[in-house]
Amino acid sequence: MNEERMRILKMIEEGTVTAEEGAKLLDAVDETEKNESDAASNKYGIKHFLGDAVDKIKNADFDLSFGESVTFDYEKSLDPQDFNDLDISIANGSLEVVTWEEPYVKASYQVKVYQVKSEEEARDRFLTDGQFTIQSGLLRLASPSKKVKTFVKLNIPKKRYEFIKGKLTNGGIKFNQVDSDHFQLKTTNGKVQLGQVSGDKCKVETGNGAITFTEGDFETCEIDTVNGAVNLSGLFGKSDVSALSGNITVEHKGEKAHTAFYKTTAGSVKVDLPKEKRVDGVLRSKVGNLNCHLDNYKILKDKKDVANKLLEFEAFEEYEQGFHIEAETKTGSVTVKAGE
Repeated sequence: MNEERMRILKMIEEGTVTAEEGAKLLDAVDETEKNESDAASNKYGIKHFLGDAVDKIKNADFDLSFGESVTFDYEKSLDPQDFNDLDISIANGSLEVVTWEEPYVKASYQVKVYQVKSEEEARDRFLTDGQFTIQSGLLRLASPSKKVKTFVKLNIPKKRYEFIKGKLTNGGIKFNQVDSDHFQLKTTNGKVQLGQVSGDKCKVETGNGAITFTEGDFETCEIDTVNGAVNLSGLFGKSDVSALSGNITVEHKGEKAHTAFYKTTAGSVKVDLPKEKRVDGVLRSKVGNLNCHLDNYKILKDKKDVANKLLEFEAFEEYEQGFHIEAETKTGSVTVKAGE
Protein backbone atom coordinates (compact mmCIF):
# COMPACT_ATOMS: atom_id res chain seq x y z
CA MET A 1 0.00 0.00 0.00
CA ASN A 2 2.89 2.36 -0.69
CA GLU A 3 0.66 4.64 -2.80
CA GLU A 4 -1.86 4.95 0.04
CA ARG A 5 0.93 5.87 2.45
CA MET A 6 2.29 8.53 0.10
CA ARG A 7 -1.17 10.02 -0.33
CA ILE A 8 -1.73 10.24 3.42
CA LEU A 9 1.65 11.91 3.90
CA LYS A 10 0.76 14.39 1.16
CA MET A 11 -2.55 15.15 2.89
CA ILE A 12 -0.67 15.84 6.14
CA GLU A 13 1.79 18.11 4.32
CA GLU A 14 -0.99 20.11 2.67
CA GLY A 15 -3.01 20.42 5.88
CA THR A 16 -5.99 18.38 4.71
CA VAL A 17 -5.61 16.24 7.83
CA THR A 18 -3.67 16.90 11.02
CA ALA A 19 -0.52 15.00 11.92
CA GLU A 20 -2.46 13.07 14.57
CA GLU A 21 -5.22 12.14 12.12
CA GLY A 22 -2.61 11.15 9.55
CA ALA A 23 -0.92 8.86 12.06
CA LYS A 24 -4.25 7.12 12.69
CA LEU A 25 -4.74 6.65 8.95
CA LEU A 26 -1.27 5.15 8.58
CA ASP A 27 -2.04 2.77 11.44
CA ALA A 28 -5.23 1.77 9.65
CA VAL A 29 -3.23 1.00 6.50
CA ASP A 30 -0.94 -1.23 8.58
CA GLU A 31 -3.98 -3.00 10.00
CA THR A 32 -5.36 -3.53 6.49
CA GLU A 33 -2.09 -5.02 5.27
CA LYS A 34 -2.07 -7.51 8.13
CA ASN A 35 -5.59 -8.64 7.28
CA GLU A 36 -5.31 -8.86 3.49
CA SER A 37 -5.40 -12.66 3.59
CA ASP A 38 -8.95 -12.40 4.91
CA ALA A 39 -11.17 -10.84 2.22
CA ALA A 40 -13.82 -9.60 4.62
CA SER A 41 -11.31 -8.06 6.98
CA ASN A 42 -9.53 -6.45 4.05
CA LYS A 43 -12.69 -4.74 2.87
CA TYR A 44 -13.55 -3.51 6.34
CA GLY A 45 -10.03 -2.26 6.98
CA ILE A 46 -9.87 -0.21 3.78
CA LYS A 47 -13.19 1.47 4.44
CA HIS A 48 -12.14 2.20 8.02
CA PHE A 49 -8.94 3.91 6.96
CA LEU A 50 -10.74 5.96 4.29
CA GLY A 51 -13.49 7.13 6.64
CA ASP A 52 -11.67 9.72 8.72
CA ALA A 53 -9.90 11.28 5.74
CA VAL A 54 -13.07 11.61 3.68
CA ASP A 55 -15.03 13.08 6.59
CA LYS A 56 -12.28 15.61 7.17
CA ILE A 57 -12.42 16.76 3.53
CA LYS A 58 -16.21 16.85 3.39
CA ASN A 59 -16.32 19.10 6.44
CA ALA A 60 -14.17 21.74 4.74
CA ASP A 61 -17.21 23.93 3.93
CA PHE A 62 -16.41 27.22 5.59
CA ASP A 63 -20.05 28.39 5.75
CA LEU A 64 -20.40 26.60 9.07
CA SER A 65 -17.66 28.68 10.67
CA PHE A 66 -18.26 32.29 9.66
CA GLY A 67 -21.86 33.02 10.62
CA GLU A 68 -23.91 35.76 8.96
CA SER A 69 -23.06 37.16 5.55
CA VAL A 70 -23.87 39.79 2.92
CA THR A 71 -24.42 38.74 -0.70
CA PHE A 72 -24.25 40.72 -3.96
CA ASP A 73 -23.52 40.33 -7.69
CA TYR A 74 -20.53 41.87 -9.42
CA GLU A 75 -19.33 41.95 -13.03
CA LYS A 76 -16.11 43.19 -14.55
CA SER A 77 -14.68 43.14 -18.08
CA LEU A 78 -11.07 43.63 -19.13
CA ASP A 79 -10.09 45.47 -22.29
CA PRO A 80 -8.95 43.20 -25.14
CA GLN A 81 -5.38 42.08 -24.52
CA ASP A 82 -3.32 39.17 -25.79
CA PHE A 83 -2.69 36.42 -23.24
CA ASN A 84 -1.94 32.69 -23.43
CA ASP A 85 -1.88 31.60 -19.78
CA LEU A 86 -4.45 31.60 -16.96
CA ASP A 87 -3.80 31.34 -13.21
CA ILE A 88 -6.96 31.07 -11.10
CA SER A 89 -7.02 30.66 -7.33
CA ILE A 90 -10.16 30.69 -5.16
CA ALA A 91 -10.05 29.89 -1.46
CA ASN A 92 -13.81 29.59 -1.04
CA GLY A 93 -16.17 29.26 -3.98
CA SER A 94 -16.65 27.69 -7.39
CA LEU A 95 -15.40 28.38 -10.92
CA GLU A 96 -16.91 28.06 -14.38
CA VAL A 97 -14.86 28.86 -17.49
CA VAL A 98 -16.37 29.05 -20.98
CA THR A 99 -15.18 30.45 -24.30
CA TRP A 100 -17.02 32.97 -26.46
CA GLU A 101 -16.50 34.87 -29.70
CA GLU A 102 -15.86 38.26 -28.06
CA PRO A 103 -12.24 39.55 -27.97
CA TYR A 104 -12.33 40.52 -24.27
CA VAL A 105 -12.61 38.75 -20.91
CA LYS A 106 -15.59 39.03 -18.58
CA ALA A 107 -15.96 37.75 -15.01
CA SER A 108 -19.43 37.47 -13.47
CA TYR A 109 -19.43 36.99 -9.70
CA GLN A 110 -21.95 35.94 -7.11
CA VAL A 111 -20.30 37.04 -3.88
CA LYS A 112 -20.98 36.21 -0.24
CA VAL A 113 -18.87 38.08 2.33
CA TYR A 114 -18.86 36.99 5.97
CA GLN A 115 -18.51 39.03 9.16
CA VAL A 116 -19.42 42.41 7.65
CA LYS A 117 -22.16 44.87 8.61
CA SER A 118 -23.19 46.31 5.24
CA GLU A 119 -23.04 45.71 1.49
CA GLU A 120 -20.64 48.64 1.13
CA GLU A 121 -18.22 47.01 3.57
CA ALA A 122 -18.68 43.67 1.80
CA ARG A 123 -17.89 45.12 -1.63
CA ASP A 124 -14.87 46.95 -0.30
CA ARG A 125 -13.45 43.77 1.24
CA PHE A 126 -14.12 41.76 -1.95
CA LEU A 127 -12.41 44.34 -4.19
CA THR A 128 -9.50 44.80 -1.78
CA ASP A 129 -8.77 41.11 -1.34
CA GLY A 130 -9.40 39.92 -4.90
CA GLN A 131 -7.45 40.20 -8.13
CA PHE A 132 -8.54 40.17 -11.77
CA THR A 133 -5.84 41.36 -14.17
CA ILE A 134 -3.97 40.65 -17.39
CA GLN A 135 -0.23 41.35 -17.27
CA SER A 136 2.65 40.05 -19.37
CA GLY A 137 0.45 37.56 -21.21
CA LEU A 138 -1.05 36.11 -18.02
CA LEU A 139 -4.67 36.34 -16.89
CA ARG A 140 -4.80 36.14 -13.11
CA LEU A 141 -8.00 35.78 -11.09
CA ALA A 142 -7.63 35.36 -7.33
CA SER A 143 -9.90 35.34 -4.28
CA PRO A 144 -7.61 34.37 -1.39
CA SER A 145 -9.90 35.02 1.59
CA LYS A 146 -11.91 32.14 3.04
CA LYS A 147 -14.36 34.73 4.39
CA VAL A 148 -15.23 35.82 0.83
CA LYS A 149 -17.16 33.14 -1.03
CA THR A 150 -17.17 33.70 -4.80
CA PHE A 151 -19.06 31.87 -7.54
CA VAL A 152 -17.27 32.97 -10.71
CA LYS A 153 -18.25 32.53 -14.34
CA LEU A 154 -15.34 33.50 -16.57
CA ASN A 155 -15.83 34.16 -20.29
CA ILE A 156 -12.60 34.06 -22.29
CA PRO A 157 -11.95 34.47 -26.04
CA LYS A 158 -12.11 31.28 -28.06
CA LYS A 159 -8.54 30.34 -28.99
CA ARG A 160 -5.76 27.86 -28.19
CA TYR A 161 -4.13 28.68 -24.84
CA GLU A 162 -0.79 27.44 -23.54
CA PHE A 163 -1.28 26.83 -19.81
CA ILE A 164 -4.37 26.94 -17.59
CA LYS A 165 -4.03 26.48 -13.84
CA GLY A 166 -6.96 26.43 -11.42
CA LYS A 167 -6.73 25.80 -7.68
CA LEU A 168 -9.76 25.84 -5.37
CA THR A 169 -10.12 24.89 -1.73
CA ASN A 170 -13.87 24.65 -1.29
CA GLY A 171 -15.86 24.54 -4.52
CA GLY A 172 -16.37 22.91 -7.89
CA ILE A 173 -14.64 23.49 -11.22
CA LYS A 174 -16.38 23.52 -14.59
CA PHE A 175 -14.84 24.09 -18.04
CA ASN A 176 -16.69 24.02 -21.34
CA GLN A 177 -15.27 24.23 -24.86
CA VAL A 178 -11.79 25.30 -23.76
CA ASP A 179 -8.62 24.39 -25.67
CA SER A 180 -5.15 24.63 -24.07
CA ASP A 181 -1.79 22.87 -24.32
CA HIS A 182 -1.76 22.16 -20.58
CA PHE A 183 -4.42 22.04 -17.86
CA GLN A 184 -3.66 21.75 -14.15
CA LEU A 185 -6.83 21.76 -12.03
CA LYS A 186 -7.21 21.00 -8.32
CA THR A 187 -9.94 21.34 -5.70
CA THR A 188 -9.96 20.01 -2.15
CA ASN A 189 -13.74 19.81 -1.83
CA GLY A 190 -15.86 19.93 -4.99
CA LYS A 191 -16.58 18.16 -8.24
CA VAL A 192 -14.82 18.79 -11.55
CA GLN A 193 -16.81 18.84 -14.82
CA LEU A 194 -14.99 19.18 -18.14
CA GLY A 195 -16.97 19.22 -21.38
CA GLN A 196 -15.44 19.47 -24.86
CA VAL A 197 -12.07 20.33 -23.34
CA SER A 198 -8.94 19.51 -25.33
CA GLY A 199 -5.18 19.86 -25.26
CA ASP A 200 -1.90 18.00 -24.92
CA LYS A 201 -1.77 17.28 -21.18
CA CYS A 202 -4.32 17.49 -18.40
CA LYS A 203 -3.84 16.88 -14.68
CA VAL A 204 -6.88 16.95 -12.36
CA GLU A 205 -6.97 16.39 -8.59
CA THR A 206 -9.80 16.38 -6.06
CA GLY A 207 -9.98 15.58 -2.37
CA ASN A 208 -13.72 15.02 -2.24
CA GLY A 209 -15.75 15.18 -5.43
CA ALA A 210 -16.52 13.42 -8.68
CA ILE A 211 -14.52 14.06 -11.86
CA THR A 212 -16.29 13.96 -15.22
CA PHE A 213 -14.86 14.35 -18.72
CA THR A 214 -17.31 14.57 -21.62
CA GLU A 215 -15.93 14.64 -25.18
CA GLY A 216 -12.39 15.16 -23.90
CA ASP A 217 -9.39 15.07 -26.24
CA PHE A 218 -5.89 14.83 -24.72
CA GLU A 219 -2.58 13.17 -25.48
CA THR A 220 -2.04 12.60 -21.74
CA CYS A 221 -4.65 12.68 -18.97
CA GLU A 222 -3.77 12.19 -15.29
CA ILE A 223 -6.51 12.08 -12.63
CA ASP A 224 -6.21 11.65 -8.89
CA THR A 225 -9.00 11.68 -6.30
CA VAL A 226 -9.36 10.67 -2.66
CA ASN A 227 -13.15 10.30 -2.64
CA GLY A 228 -15.29 10.47 -5.76
CA ALA A 229 -16.29 8.67 -8.92
CA VAL A 230 -14.31 9.26 -12.13
CA ASN A 231 -16.04 9.20 -15.53
CA LEU A 232 -14.02 9.69 -18.72
CA SER A 233 -15.41 9.78 -22.24
CA GLY A 234 -13.47 10.85 -25.29
CA LEU A 235 -10.06 10.60 -26.95
CA PHE A 236 -7.18 10.00 -24.51
CA GLY A 237 -3.78 8.79 -25.72
CA LYS A 238 -2.44 7.88 -22.30
CA SER A 239 -4.79 7.96 -19.31
CA ASP A 240 -3.79 7.40 -15.69
CA VAL A 241 -6.58 7.39 -13.10
CA SER A 242 -6.16 6.77 -9.39
CA ALA A 243 -8.83 6.85 -6.65
CA LEU A 244 -8.92 5.83 -3.02
CA SER A 245 -12.71 5.59 -2.84
CA GLY A 246 -14.85 5.69 -5.98
CA ASN A 247 -15.73 3.89 -9.20
CA ILE A 248 -13.75 4.49 -12.39
CA THR A 249 -15.66 4.41 -15.69
CA VAL A 250 -13.90 5.03 -19.00
CA GLU A 251 -15.29 5.13 -22.53
CA HIS A 252 -12.58 5.36 -25.15
CA LYS A 253 -13.70 6.91 -28.43
CA GLY A 254 -11.95 6.42 -31.76
CA GLU A 255 -8.44 5.02 -32.09
CA LYS A 256 -6.30 7.53 -30.16
CA ALA A 257 -5.76 5.55 -26.96
CA HIS A 258 -2.55 3.54 -26.56
CA THR A 259 -1.92 3.23 -22.78
CA ALA A 260 -4.16 3.15 -19.70
CA PHE A 261 -3.59 2.69 -15.96
CA TYR A 262 -6.64 2.59 -13.68
CA LYS A 263 -6.54 1.92 -9.94
CA THR A 264 -9.08 2.32 -7.15
CA THR A 265 -8.89 1.05 -3.59
CA ALA A 266 -12.62 0.94 -2.79
CA GLY A 267 -14.62 0.85 -6.03
CA SER A 268 -15.03 -0.86 -9.40
CA VAL A 269 -13.40 -0.25 -12.80
CA LYS A 270 -15.33 -0.39 -16.08
CA VAL A 271 -13.64 0.29 -19.42
CA ASP A 272 -14.89 0.45 -23.02
CA LEU A 273 -11.80 -0.25 -25.12
CA PRO A 274 -10.77 1.81 -28.16
CA LYS A 275 -11.75 0.57 -31.60
CA GLU A 276 -9.51 -1.35 -33.99
CA LYS A 277 -6.64 -1.82 -31.55
CA ARG A 278 -4.62 -4.86 -30.63
CA VAL A 279 -5.11 -5.16 -26.86
CA ASP A 280 -2.94 -6.55 -24.10
CA GLY A 281 -4.05 -6.15 -20.50
CA VAL A 282 -3.62 -7.03 -16.85
CA LEU A 283 -6.61 -6.98 -14.50
CA ARG A 284 -6.32 -7.34 -10.71
CA SER A 285 -8.67 -7.48 -7.73
CA LYS A 286 -8.44 -8.63 -4.13
CA VAL A 287 -12.06 -9.71 -3.63
CA GLY A 288 -14.04 -8.71 -6.75
CA ASN A 289 -14.64 -10.34 -10.12
CA LEU A 290 -12.47 -9.91 -13.22
CA ASN A 291 -14.63 -9.68 -16.34
CA CYS A 292 -13.23 -9.65 -19.86
CA HIS A 293 -16.15 -9.35 -22.28
CA LEU A 294 -14.19 -9.70 -25.52
CA ASP A 295 -14.59 -12.16 -28.36
CA ASN A 296 -11.91 -14.86 -28.69
CA TYR A 297 -9.45 -13.27 -26.29
CA LYS A 298 -6.35 -15.23 -25.30
CA ILE A 299 -5.69 -15.89 -21.62
CA LEU A 300 -1.99 -15.60 -20.75
CA LYS A 301 -2.36 -15.90 -16.96
CA ASP A 302 -5.39 -16.51 -14.76
CA LYS A 303 -4.94 -16.54 -10.98
CA LYS A 304 -7.95 -16.99 -8.72
CA ASP A 305 -6.25 -17.08 -5.33
CA VAL A 306 -8.15 -15.80 -2.31
CA ALA A 307 -7.61 -12.02 -2.04
CA ASN A 308 -5.26 -12.08 -5.03
CA LYS A 309 -6.97 -12.44 -8.41
CA LEU A 310 -5.22 -11.70 -11.69
CA LEU A 311 -6.12 -11.99 -15.38
CA GLU A 312 -3.55 -11.31 -18.09
CA PHE A 313 -4.88 -11.44 -21.65
CA GLU A 314 -4.49 -10.47 -25.31
CA ALA A 315 -7.17 -9.71 -27.91
CA PHE A 316 -7.69 -8.44 -31.45
CA GLU A 317 -4.31 -9.57 -32.72
CA GLU A 318 -5.34 -8.74 -36.30
CA TYR A 319 -4.77 -5.02 -35.66
CA GLU A 320 -1.33 -3.43 -35.93
CA GLN A 321 -1.65 -0.56 -33.45
CA GLY A 322 -1.67 -1.59 -29.81
CA PHE A 323 -3.45 -0.61 -26.60
CA HIS A 324 -2.05 -1.59 -23.18
CA ILE A 325 -4.31 -1.52 -20.13
CA GLU A 326 -3.70 -2.22 -16.44
CA ALA A 327 -6.73 -2.01 -14.13
CA GLU A 328 -6.77 -2.79 -10.42
CA THR A 329 -9.14 -2.60 -7.47
CA LYS A 330 -8.99 -4.01 -3.96
CA THR A 331 -12.68 -4.33 -3.06
CA GLY A 332 -14.60 -4.10 -6.36
CA SER A 333 -14.73 -5.72 -9.79
CA VAL A 334 -12.92 -4.94 -13.05
CA THR A 335 -14.76 -5.12 -16.37
CA VAL A 336 -13.44 -4.49 -19.89
CA LYS A 337 -15.44 -4.73 -23.08
CA ALA A 338 -15.19 -3.72 -26.74
CA GLY A 339 -16.17 -0.15 -27.54
CA GLU A 340 -19.32 0.45 -29.51
